[in-house]
Amino acid sequence: PGSAAATMVEVALALTCLLVKYGKRVWQFSCDQLDRLLLVREERYGRRGWGIRLTGLMMLAAALYARPSSHASFMGKYYAKLAAHPFGFDPDNPVPHRIATSLISYLIGMRGQLVIVTNVLLAAVLVFWVYDHYRRHTPRPGDAFLAAAIIASSFVTLSTLYFGGYNDALSFLMLFALLVFRERRWLFFAAFALALFNRETILFFVPWVVYLSLVDSTRKMRRVVELCVGLGIVIGGYWLFRGWLNQHQPIQYSAAFYAGPLIEDPLYWIRGSFSHLGLGYFSVFKALWIVPLAGALSAWLRGNHRLVMSMALLSACAFAQLFFAYDTSRLAAMTFPVMLLGLQQLFETGDFGFRRWIGPLVVLNLLIPNVAVAGKVVDVMQSLLGYLLAHAMGA
Repeated sequence: PGSAAATMVEVALALTCLLVKYGKRVWQFSCDQLDRLLLVREERYGRRGWGIRLTGLMMLAAALYARPSSHASFMGKYYAKLAAHPFGFDPDNPVPHRIATSLISYLIGMRGQLVIVTNVLLAAVLVFWVYDHYRRHTPRPGDAFLAAAIIASSFVTLSTLYFGGYNDALSFLMLFALLVFRERRWLFFAAFALALFNRETILFFVPWVVYLSLVDSTRKMRRVVELCVGLGIVIGGYWLFRGWLNQHQPIQYSAAFYAGPLIEDPLYWIRGSFSHLGLGYFSVFKALWIVPLAGALSAWLRGNHRLVMSMALLSACAFAQLFFAYDTSRLAAMTFPVMLLGLQQLFETGDFGFRRWIGPLVVLNLLIPNVAVAGKVVDVMQSLLGYLLAHAMGA
């Protein structure tokens, strides 16, 4: 409760500072003004130069909003060990097969505990890419700002800061890459490969990957062949890698580990998370879940059923993970592209007076405490102020 209150105090202080400086003009701030402000910055720094600076500001704000971890914790400790010796064959490490992030960290010199820095950099790349992509594909500069701000203030980014060492940032980044590169086949399959070697749960998203590839294709038979060959090579390569690893050390978190309990109780995992399932999903975007819902409704009413199908299939693929594990917030966060798809629809159509209420909603959403749900465990994520106050008081 204390950390939740501190988060609300931080946001309230920020709003107070704005009110003191700008008075009633704060509430008169419009999307037009935001557009002009961004365009001025772009003229000074260039579009991508400003995007990099804006990303830095957003990541700094995110670090104040959810206290960044100074060391790898829980499962993150194993990814840190892997980043120190990617092929060290440690029988005590249960995740040697989830090597992508740790190997990247090792190769760029961020070894051991420094994998935390690599993850933050990957999270920042996602925020920047979202801003840059939507700056080029949406009608107004402010649209790109809102998309990036929503991702930066969501569990997608905050979890990477808060839970040191966890490798989710690369998985999130590659999910977005699959969406962006669906017509650029080599990059598409490379993104899937990186996601697979980072965390095997990307296999749950194969139906969505197939749908992305086929839905707008005019040469579906050729695309089917590409999928069979491309996915076959990637999954086959991963299978060989797992077999090679098994010759040197046991893999604790194997398919048998997750599927074994389901033989006697098919609902074993989801039963362990069901009581807090709603809260786990809510924790990802909180009140902003209204955005993809509004986007899906807009698309349906306008006859864009393909977009609705993509959003529904992606959501179903993410939910399917919960039948095999119960890290609810982390697994639910894999649904995050539905937010971007919904935003794209609303940016393009302006349905439901979207631009009039999205800004205030983003601000009000910041006042809702951040939580992380894993099964029946609910962790209230401390803000930096909350952490410093608790530390000063000896808590």
